[in-house]
Amino acid sequence: MNRILQVFYIIFSSLLITAAIPNEILLFGSPVLAFCALIPFYFVYTKQSSYLEAGLNFALLAFLTQLFSSWWLGSFKEFAFVTLFFTCFGTSLEAFAAGLLLYMPFSKSQRTRILRERKSLAYTSFIPMRSLYFVIVYVFYEHMKSIGFLGYPWGTLSMGLYRFSLLTQIADITGTYGLTFFAALASAIIAEIFILIVEEPKILKHLITRNYSKIRRKYPVVHSLASVIFLFSALFALSLLYGSSKTLFKKQPVKYLGTIMVQQNKDPWKQKDDNETIRVSQELTTKEINLLKEKGQKADLVVWSEGCLRYSFPSAAVHYKYFPAGSQLTKFIKDSGLPFIFGGSYVINESPRQSVNATILYDSKGEFRGFYGKMHLVPFAEVIPFADIPAVASFLKNKLKVPTGWHPGNQYVYYDIMGNSPKNKILSPVNVINLSDSAEIQKQKENQPPLVRISTPICYDDAFPDVCVPMFNNGSELLVNLTDDSWSQRISSEYQHFVVSSFRAIELRTTLARSTNSGYTCVISPEGKVLFDLPLFEEKAGFFNIPVYPHKKTIYSRFGNWLPWLFRFFLIALAIREYILFKIPAEVSSERNLKKKQRKKK
Repeated sequence: MNRILQVFYIIFSSLLITAAIPNEILLFGSPVLAFCALIPFYFVYTKQSSYLEAGLNFALLAFLTQLFSSWWLGSFKEFAFVTLFFTCFGTSLEAFAAGLLLYMPFSKSQRTRILRERKSLAYTSFIPMRSLYFVIVYVFYEHMKSIGFLGYPWGTLSMGLYRFSLLTQIADITGTYGLTFFAALASAIIAEIFILIVEEPKILKHLITRNYSKIRRKYPVVHSLASVIFLFSALFALSLLYGSSKTLFKKQPVKYLGTIMVQQNKDPWKQKDDNETIRVSQELTTKEINLLKEKGQKADLVVWSEGCLRYSFPSAAVHYKYFPAGSQLTKFIKDSGLPFIFGGSYVINESPRQSVNATILYDSKGEFRGFYGKMHLVPFAEVIPFADIPAVASFLKNKLKVPTGWHPGNQYVYYDIMGNSPKNKILSPVNVINLSDSAEIQKQKENQPPLVRISTPICYDDAFPDVCVPMFNNGSELLVNLTDDSWSQRISSEYQHFVVSSFRAIELRTTLARSTNSGYTCVISPEGKVLFDLPLFEEKAGFFNIPVYPHKKTIYSRFGNWLPWLFRFFLIALAIREYILFKIPAEVSSERNLKKKQRKKK
């Protein structure tokens, strides 16, 4: 395959991946395209001739996919070029390493030289190996690009499967990498079928005439490919069966948290202060509170979005007692009689000044109670490597006009909020009645509102299991995400972030609420279903009684990303094996094979 054709196939594959995940046309992506997206790239994979070529091919696929799917990063204020270019470049470096692994089965050892003889029986057994190997390396790549400092789990095949709800239920076992496994394996199988038909066109004729006996006798490679198809079908059927059980037999909530979520549709980067943002948010909040009063209901919590408060805490607690003028924030909170969670910033160190992107909690009396600092920062946007070195910080500020960013939070924080009991009066642990209690104490406990322990991952945090899983494992009953994606002004950006975060709800079998500046504000069930939402890019607020379910750990919350790590060990074992085989001289290997054949004849 010549280089021009390879590049064409790679561009085609990157476009298919981009079309499969949420975009401006297919708002929630396309599972059909996700299952087919890697077919062109698989053709390139089977025709590679060197490690360098394999690495460059994979790097090009990753670079283009990142560019086509996350082009809206170019709107990221001062960071536009830096963020877009370095995320593309960083992703392509990771893909280059994966590409080197991809060539391993085709390396120039004696064994692979034999396998390249298409008519040999050895080649027949090689088909399942190269198909599964391709899938394993691709899962490894998606895991590698989704963790660590450069972690960016956008542009993944799993995003394209969001609408396939029966299949996505396996995320509480395998995480999103089980979904990637199925999508990549489907592409590999379809591509192998095409390759087989092109190399052996008579097979198609025999299939049409139903001459299966001749196919079995003359083309053993068909059996080899059938084994891969059978593996895919069996695992796929089991996954759908599991997904059906999870969808049909749902858990019952033990309590609720009546929450007002405010979407003020104000980009804080374009505001000189937060006065207008607060004014609009107060109006939207007041409207919802009054609507609830008319219905004889009351909220338990109000959540505004990320970055809605511009002044840094803890000193800002004094500022908001007197400002904004005429509609002081602290007074507004106290008058509402409800706890509030805002997005803001908190100074954790004055000299040198270090601030965290934070959620801020106020109680129903208008008192500042605490904060949580965002733990996973956006690389080359919220944090830049070596920016804590004075010379680097000065260069970024003075020459490139780029701020040096935030500091990551260093602890998990939980907020205990009084919720409300479900209609069937199932009691939460806070108000379980002991038989030894007096009648009066029993009555008090029965009427006491249940506590709901929530955690508040900020924006990018909800894309990472390494942030959300510890929150859940340490007692969080509800994830409440505060996000500001208003800067993108693109529908695809809003829905892509939503889809990435929605898998946390399935992985942990817990409810996830998202309160955003402009979208996508919604509540996601433990099955990944949207229970409540607000339209994008509109000034809007909404109330929803968020269901809280029994806190029970899932396989994924216990063992994390065990699947890609299992594949890592497989790749290491194969690399060692290939190295040993490569070291065996060809004549020694041939002599050994001859002796084995002679022993078998005897």
